[in-house]
Amino acid sequence: MTLSSKRTRSESEDSLADTPSSQNDIAAGQTQANESCTSAAAADDGTFGDEDENDTISTDDNSRVSEHEWPECWSQAQVRYFSTNYKWLISRNQKLGCSVCSQVCARVDMQQGQRVSQEWSGCLISSFGRDKAAQQNSLRKKIKEHRDSIYHKKAVEIKEKATQNTMQKHTEDMRKADYASTCNVFRTAYKIGKHGRPFTDMPIDVQLQVLNGVKMGRVLHSNNSCANILDHIAAEMKKKVVNDIVMNERKLCVLIDESTTISGKSVLVVCLRSAISSENPDTIFFELIELQGTTAKDITEALLGCLHNNGFDPHYLQEHLLAFACDGASVMLGRKAGVAAQLCSKFPYLFVWHCSNHRLELAVCDVLKEVGGINHFKIFLDQLYSLYHASPKNQRELTESAHNVGQRLLVIGRVLSVRWVASSERTVKAVWENYQALQVHFTSAAADTSRDSRERAKYKGLNDVLTTVSFVVNLGIMYDALTELSDLSRMLQRRDMTLDQADRQLDRQIRVFESMVSTPGPYTQTAIEAKKEKIFRNVCLHENQRVIKINHGQFFRSLAENVKCRMTPTTSSHVSKTSSEKTDSHLLSDIKVLQSDSWPASLDIQYGDAAVRRLCQRFRVGERESVLGFREYKDLKASKTPAALKPLLTAVHTIAVSTSECERAFSSMNDTLTDKRNSLDIKRLSNLIFLKCNGPPLDQFNAQTYVQTWLALGRRSAASTNCEAQSERKVEPKTCWSLF
Repeated sequence: MTLSSKRTRSESEDSLADTPSSQNDIAAGQTQANESCTSAAAADDGTFGDEDENDTISTDDNSRVSEHEWPECWSQAQVRYFSTNYKWLISRNQKLGCSVCSQVCARVDMQQGQRVSQEWSGCLISSFGRDKAAQQNSLRKKIKEHRDSIYHKKAVEIKEKATQNTMQKHTEDMRKADYASTCNVFRTAYKIGKHGRPFTDMPIDVQLQVLNGVKMGRVLHSNNSCANILDHIAAEMKKKVVNDIVMNERKLCVLIDESTTISGKSVLVVCLRSAISSENPDTIFFELIELQGTTAKDITEALLGCLHNNGFDPHYLQEHLLAFACDGASVMLGRKAGVAAQLCSKFPYLFVWHCSNHRLELAVCDVLKEVGGINHFKIFLDQLYSLYHASPKNQRELTESAHNVGQRLLVIGRVLSVRWVASSERTVKAVWENYQALQVHFTSAAADTSRDSRERAKYKGLNDVLTTVSFVVNLGIMYDALTELSDLSRMLQRRDMTLDQADRQLDRQIRVFESMVSTPGPYTQTAIEAKKEKIFRNVCLHENQRVIKINHGQFFRSLAENVKCRMTPTTSSHVSKTSSEKTDSHLLSDIKVLQSDSWPASLDIQYGDAAVRRLCQRFRVGERESVLGFREYKDLKASKTPAALKPLLTAVHTIAVSTSECERAFSSMNDTLTDKRNSLDIKRLSNLIFLKCNGPPLDQFNAQTYVQTWLALGRRSAASTNCEAQSERKVEPKTCWSLF
C-alpha cells in the first residue's frame, strides 16, 4: 500500500533520533535514490499494470508505518525516507526489489556483458552483517549499485517511453500516409455508390484524381475493389443503425412491400421506423431480401430472418416491436394466414397498419365505380397518352404547336392508373395547360392531306371531344379533385408524418370535399365561366350530348364518403380476433386525447388518464410516469411537453402512416438495376440502395471511420506493397492525338 502519511516536523525529528545510525549516514545513503517503490506510483506512472498488494505500504493521517514488510534493520523513519526518495523500491517479506525492473525485464534487449538481476526483479535482496549498522550499510550499497547499473537505467528509459505511447504514435505515423490514400479511395468508391454509377467508373475516377495530384496509393483501384468497399461501408452503417436502436432500447416499426426486379426475381423490401439517434422517429430503408416463395409463410420467415441476422434478437422484438405496416394485398393482411396474422401470433401486442396511401387509392377506385362519366374521361386521356407516347412524330408536332401558341409543353401520362394520384394530377394539369396546343395539333392533323382518311377522322373525333363544353367542365372538376388528393397523398408520404397529424389532415380534407359539393373549386369555377362564354383558352367550345358530364355534387360527396370509410382504423386493425387486436379500433381515439385541440373546454384533471393507461399497456411504456406527465401537460396547456410524457409520444409517433419509403426503395432499385446491370447480386443491390437512400452527402461522409474498420479486418490499404498493382489498360493510340 502507498506510503502517504503526513507528519509534523517534530514527529520526524523524534523518530530520526531513535535510529541506530547517525543522521549523516542516513543522508549519505538516501542521496542515491531516484524512484519510488509503491505500486500506486507505478500505476499512476504508466502502463505496466498493478503491483501485488504485499509490495506496497500505505498510511493515512492517523496511522503509522508498518515495518513488517520492510527489512527489520530499518526504522520507521528510514522506511519512509527510502520509499519516498527511491520510488522504484519495493519490499516483500522484508526483502527489497525493483518495481521497474520486474515490470520491463522481459522487454529489454540485452547486450553482451549485461546481466539481468533476478534478485532485484524477483524482490529477493536481503541485508547481511552482524548488527543493524552493517545491515543498513549493505542495503545502501546494493541500492546504489542497482541504481547506477546499465540494466536499471535502460528499464527506466523503456518505462518512460511507454508512458509517452511512443510505439502507438510511431505506428500511427507509419500508417498516416496509408490512411490518407485509403480514405481518398473510399471517398471515390462512396461517390460511385451514392450516385448510382457503375463500378467500372472506379479506375477512371482514380486515374483522374492521380492526374490532379491526389495521392491514391497503388491498389484498391479496380471495379471489384470498389464493390467490396461499398459492401463494407453499407455493412458498417447498418451495424451502427442496429446498435443505436438496440442499445438505446428504442421502439420499432417494420414496413415491408413485395415486388419483382427487372431480372425476374421476387424481392421483399424492409424498412424501419424508429427514433434513430434522436427523439423524433424517422423511416429508413433497411434491406432488400430475395424471396424463395411469395406465400405468407415465406415472407414471414424471410422478414424474421432478416431482423435476427442483423442483430434484432427475439427478446428485443417481443419488448420493442410496436407496429407492422404494409399494403392491402391479401397475402399481407389475410385474416387467417396473412403475414400480419402470423406476426400477431408471435408478437401479441403488435399493431398492424394498412398504408394510408394505398387506402386513399382504394377510395379513389370506389369513386370511379360509383360516379358516371369518370371512366369516359379516363378513356379519352388514355387515348392522348397512347397517341403521343408511342409516336415521336406526333410528340414533335405537338411540341411545335405548343411553341406556336407560346406554351410550355408538359408531359401527358396516364390518369387514375396503378400509380398514385399525384401522377394523375400531373397529367390533368398537362391537358389543362396545353389545351390550346392540343386543339391546334388536332385541327392541323385533321386537315393534313398527307395522312390517310382514317387517321384524319381520328384527329377530327379527338378535336370534337376536346372542344366540347362537357369535357372542359369535367376537366375542371377532375383538376380540382386531383389537386386536393395529390396534396393529401404527398402529405401522407412525408417521413415525419405521425398518426395524429395524418388523422387531422384526413379530417380536414373530408370537410373540404364536403364543402366542394356546394362550392366549386377554382378550376371548376373557371370551367363554368368558359361554359357560359363558350370559349376556353382562346378555343371556341360547342355542345355535344354524347360526352357524358360528371355530376359535380355526386362526385365530391362520393369522394368524401369513400375517403372517410376507407380511412377508418377498423379497416386496418382487425387481422385476427385475439384480445390484443380488439382494442385496435380505439387506438386513434386514445391518441386523440394527446392532442390539445381535441380537449373539452372544461378540462377535468383526470381527463384522458384511462386512454393514456391503455396506450402505455399497448406500447409497453411506463404507465405511472406517463400519467403524471400527461397531467402536467394539461396544466401547462400543451405549451411544453414534460419529459415524463416523451417516451409515450415517441412510441406513438413510431407507428408508420405510409409505406411510401418502400416505394422509394423500389424506385431506387429500378434506377440501379437497369437492363445493363441486371446481373447484380441481391445482397449487393441491397447495399447500394442502402447507401443511396440513407448515406450522407459526400461532403459529410467520414471515410476514416470505415477505413479503420477495413484495416482492422486485415484488408489491404491503398498503399500496400504486398500485392501486384493493377496494370493500366493499354489504348491503341491514334495519329491525330499529337495535334491535340
